[in-house]
Amino acid sequence: MTGQYVNLPVDFLNILPPWGSWGHRSGLSNPEMNDLTMQIVPWAHQAREAWRSLHFPIWNPLSGCGYPLLANGQSSAMSPLRLLALPLPLGYALTSEAAMKLLIALTFMYLFCRRRYDELPSAIGAIAFAFCTFVSTWLHFPIVTVAVWLPAAFLALELLIERRTYPRFLFAVAVWTTMLYGGHPETVTHVTFFGGLFALWIAFVERPVSRRDAVRSLALAAAAIFVAALLAAPFIATFAETVKKSRRFQELQVHSNEAPPFSDFPSAIATFEPNFYGHAPAEKPWGPATAESITGFAGILGIASWFALIFRAIPQRRFRSREMFLVILALIATGIAFNWPVISSLFHFVFKLAANARLRLFLCWSAAAMTAAAIDSARRERSTPFLLGVLAAAAIVLGVFLKVDFPSAAMKDTAVIALLPSILVLLIAALFVLQARGRHIATMLIGVALIAELWTATDGWNPVLPADAMYPKTPLIATLQRLQAATPGNAPFRVVGIGAALFPNAQAMYGFADIRTHDPMANGHVLGVLRLIGGLETNDYFSKWQNVKTPLLNYLNVRYLVGAHDLDPADPARYRLVYDGRDGRIFENLDVRPRFFAAHDIILEFRHNMFAQTLTEHDLSKQTVVNILPVDSDRMRQDLLHPTSDPQVQIVEARDPDFRLRIHSARHALIVSSQPFWPGMRVSLNGNSIRALAVNGAFLGFTIPPGDWDVRVDYAPASFYGGLAGAVVTALLLLSWPIVRSRIPRRA
Repeated sequence: MTGQYVNLPVDFLNILPPWGSWGHRSGLSNPEMNDLTMQIVPWAHQAREAWRSLHFPIWNPLSGCGYPLLANGQSSAMSPLRLLALPLPLGYALTSEAAMKLLIALTFMYLFCRRRYDELPSAIGAIAFAFCTFVSTWLHFPIVTVAVWLPAAFLALELLIERRTYPRFLFAVAVWTTMLYGGHPETVTHVTFFGGLFALWIAFVERPVSRRDAVRSLALAAAAIFVAALLAAPFIATFAETVKKSRRFQELQVHSNEAPPFSDFPSAIATFEPNFYGHAPAEKPWGPATAESITGFAGILGIASWFALIFRAIPQRRFRSREMFLVILALIATGIAFNWPVISSLFHFVFKLAANARLRLFLCWSAAAMTAAAIDSARRERSTPFLLGVLAAAAIVLGVFLKVDFPSAAMKDTAVIALLPSILVLLIAALFVLQARGRHIATMLIGVALIAELWTATDGWNPVLPADAMYPKTPLIATLQRLQAATPGNAPFRVVGIGAALFPNAQAMYGFADIRTHDPMANGHVLGVLRLIGGLETNDYFSKWQNVKTPLLNYLNVRYLVGAHDLDPADPARYRLVYDGRDGRIFENLDVRPRFFAAHDIILEFRHNMFAQTLTEHDLSKQTVVNILPVDSDRMRQDLLHPTSDPQVQIVEARDPDFRLRIHSARHALIVSSQPFWPGMRVSLNGNSIRALAVNGAFLGFTIPPGDWDVRVDYAPASFYGGLAGAVVTALLLLSWPIVRSRIPRRA
């Protein structure tokens, strides 16, 4: 943060046009983290730019014809960490967010452990969690923005059950509110589920308080989560409104969540020894060592501690202890992650929309907590269980090594080298047990060895690169920017990248609106129309557009085609070459339609089962297909279906999603657009609200009577503004409650 560097693998651009054909850098620092470059950073940029222009970040006009940006939780548009980093430039801001995440994980994991264990074991547990493979690998992703609050969430529940006070209630509210705004609802749901099990265990298994007090404490904890949901209502309401219309939801209706990926035995090895198959991402591993499979590792001592706590509980019969909950939690998380019968199927049934492979987070957290517990118990009590746990972990490492059939001697040698840091940790842990004196120093050595072990497991996932590698401007991009600057502000247009050119979302870094998108929360209806009529390819990891002949591009307001240097639409009457360089080509679409225009030829299709086919049979830039056309007179019906003239439609202001139009029409007319039809889209005629219609399957339209009209189209979702009002009222009530309570006379 003090030099011209970024902590992001933005060199992934080097393999994509136009950057790859122009840049001089070769090689990729981390090819597995391409989503950072192509999704997370552009969404962060859009959210930050909205806040900086004093607008709520509720709409994304630059991808997929437009859809709610805030509903895409991974934009982290209202995350407190994102807001704190607003004053910094984008590259530094994301680095500072990462630093804050690590500090949060360290702090609250230490505080959670410190309530039961000594300082050094608690510090080791904090290190094990904050620098585990899950946090380090997904560090810049919103999932970690939520995940680092996991220890704080469990701490808040523990405090509330122990004693019910208003500050502790507010702490729980603050933690869950921050998690909800973090941007990964799935992880918040997982934390809440396992946090509920934790609270029930304390209340009814450990039973530190009476049953009556336990029920009251659990109710207060549930109330805290409910209040947090009210405070996060601007995001939750927008997300809830959008999710059922999203691409991901629609895909899950066809292909539901099946067995979690990377749940086989080789992947289990990668989870507990990340570098066993080679050091990803620096080198290509020969086994399933990917970002998904390695992210359950918090050090080999986590495995040893699991056995140690069992060996401690059996002779002492401490089956109702907090440590036993950690043992059971690790077992449950393992069963879900590795698709064990019953436990995995039940969990997937409850959490149908969630990416349950990410449950490795709880493997890391429980392993870190168990590490602190096992070391502390070995210092305070008998050390035999800890030694047995270390021997059991060593036996597992040896057994795995002997069982695996290595493809070559070199790969076997690589596995031996990869195991050395873990073996070193186990040796120092054994020394800690065998050394009667100097255990304080031995404990510190365990911490140092753990840092080294985790460092070797996570090195390379967050590379440091020169700042000029972050979305460089090639001549093609500069030309597009000049063309955009030369276009009047009342004539907005979109572009489309052909193939991988200007990879979806990345173009948003330069302010270009592309009809493609790479986002599971994008409008499923719009993408369906683009796939059905325009041939948008959605089977690959990201959506590709190849069809340059379809007239749908005209309707979608696509003025420029961008592609590699060999792009040739072969239609000079329609496309004019405006740029030709080694980094690609730009063609201008001479038949492009404006964002709003009057429909001349209206096709009515009332049959629901025939509507999609009817769409494919017509040119939407010349015909408009609707399944409902409200009319209130014969003249209106005649004007709409048999027009004799076309209205004059002028776009006066265009700041997507807000537009101002001036329309002169001698007849009733249907105005159509390539703006998505979305809840919250409002249309007003001379200040009076009118009904918006869905046209062409997924887009916005409206009817006007004869006359001169000032039309405004804007996006004001009741979900967001209603949620915002609810959040403000809730916050005021929370702040005023101590004052109100102090004025209530107490009973004698």
